[in-house]
Amino acid sequence: MNNNNHISTLIFQIAGETFQKLHTLEIPPYPKYYHDMFIETLEKNGNDEILDLPKKHSYLFSNASQEEMVSETCFGLVKKGLEEFVKTNDTLKFISDETAVDIDAIKKGYNSIDTNYVLQAFDNFQTKIFQELQVADETIAKLKLEVERLERESNIDPLTKTHNRRVLVKDLEEVLSFGKEKDLDMHLVMFDADDFKSINDAFGHIAGDKTLIFLSKLIQNSLRRGTRIYRYGGEEFVVILNRTSLDEAIKIIDRILKETSDSKLLYKNHDIHLTLSAGICSHRQNMSVDEILDKADKALYEAKKSGKNCFRSAF
Repeated sequence: MNNNNHISTLIFQIAGETFQKLHTLEIPPYPKYYHDMFIETLEKNGNDEILDLPKKHSYLFSNASQEEMVSETCFGLVKKGLEEFVKTNDTLKFISDETAVDIDAIKKGYNSIDTNYVLQAFDNFQTKIFQELQVADETIAKLKLEVERLERESNIDPLTKTHNRRVLVKDLEEVLSFGKEKDLDMHLVMFDADDFKSINDAFGHIAGDKTLIFLSKLIQNSLRRGTRIYRYGGEEFVVILNRTSLDEAIKIIDRILKETSDSKLLYKNHDIHLTLSAGICSHRQNMSVDEILDKADKALYEAKKSGKNCFRSAF
């Protein structure tokens, strides 16, 4: 047996042992796992004459980080993503089993093997795996985009397109984390549409919906660029005025109340007169999310009691 055939025999022997170990340990035959197990088996067998093969044929023994990214991504996706991963895993096992059978057949059917043929067999095996991983990667990438889209939509109130209460709590927690040891120039303002029920009763719920959309846009247009508006409840909206002095916050509230009172919403040839009441709570050291919302809500209640179309403060 010449040297090439001797190397071929060793490759087949180590390949068979590698697949058997992976199968016994129930490890999917990803290129990285196959590579690590192959090298480990090679070193344990002490076959110094072919230890340089990985250097000469690096395309067969690469660490192939692509499949690592696929597996890491799967754990952060929805159930469908995990199901796709399982399906891919089963396909890879099938490929490895199929390839292992071919190797056994070759070993039994030939007395001499061309090394290039053996290397080509490995190349074909890895190509199949990479093709399957590419399909999985594309599927998971689409799922990630879908998850991101759903995440964005879950943050938005479907009617007014403002941010919802969940985002309000998250944003408040982030802002308040900087105020554990000092007062912040931050004020939370809670707005409520006055006599909103009478609008629904007189003109119907479609008019009520249009009123909420109109008010959300009016409030948003009165704020500086980048300031978020949140729909807190049915006809309640919240604004966080961060890095803003109290005097400036009061001017903003006055402007919003005046613009609302001066506006006219036309619905089916009817002018709907709108006003807002507001409650403002200025931040104090160590305030919690619940505390600042509760104080703003109580201030809003006082504004309602005081005749509406005004604001009250809780300091």
